[in-house]
Amino acid sequence: MGKRWMSLSGVVASAVALNLLGGAAMAAPAAAPKPLDVKAARTVVRAITRFDETAVRHEAAMTAAAKALVAQASAGCAGSIPASVANGTAQQQAVAFDLIFEAAFDLSIDSLHPVIHPARALSRSLARVHFSRRAFSQDIHAIAKLQSILLSLKPSDLCADVKAAAANGFTADPPGTTAALKGFARVFRPTSKGITAVLKGLRAYLTTDRDRAALKHLQTVDARYQNFSTNLGLKWGAKLGNVLSPPPSGTGNGGFPTNPPPSPPPPPPAGSARRAPMTVAFAAL
Repeated sequence: MGKRWMSLSGVVASAVALNLLGGAAMAAPAAAPKPLDVKAARTVVRAITRFDETAVRHEAAMTAAAKALVAQASAGCAGSIPASVANGTAQQQAVAFDLIFEAAFDLSIDSLHPVIHPARALSRSLARVHFSRRAFSQDIHAIAKLQSILLSLKPSDLCADVKAAAANGFTADPPGTTAALKGFARVFRPTSKGITAVLKGLRAYLTTDRDRAALKHLQTVDARYQNFSTNLGLKWGAKLGNVLSPPPSGTGNGGFPTNPPPSPPPPPPAGSARRAPMTVAFAAL
């Protein structure tokens, strides 16, 4: 449990910053592609390529946005989650966990802001694409919808929420934290297909040398963006966690224990806003 707490902020941030990339591969059609499908596949390749190339050009700005949030937390609420909370009651641990989760989600939203316009353009393009296979179209439209929701979300007032939780002894999530967890639950669906799966599903529709070359180029650029996003989330998510809960002298775990407790704490109360997003987060670790 302690190790999961330690890395959670980075995992959540990198997962969300990937714009829902990943997912299981989609089955490709066996027959020759229809003109409608070829046209749609080319549209998808162009749209994702434009976004990925733009995002790669904005890596410095995305990093600066993450760095700015860490600096903001350092100035406004550094050390607000004491190490003792990690060894407190199950409820106190859960609240501290939720706050770190909130911080990671804020980091994801902030880091995407420099590319919000091309991200919205990508979402609109995917939403208009139609393939002859209805299920394939629906998977792509689902990605567009979730991305649109993500891009509409605003970062929480992290320091205000951390201070509010400290004021109540970490016995309850502040309203802002609950709202952040609900926002995360709206966009992070473990069952949704991702852009990586879409790229695999497009291969059967792209049969010309030019189309294959375009797809290969996209896969190269997309891999770079995924790698950057993951590293951004892990690096700055860890820094943000350490700011909120500084590690005790001689450790580097953000104030959270590196050894799991003898037995896990009981599950959150029924109806808790943290249940769904936390289940997803643990699945990603």
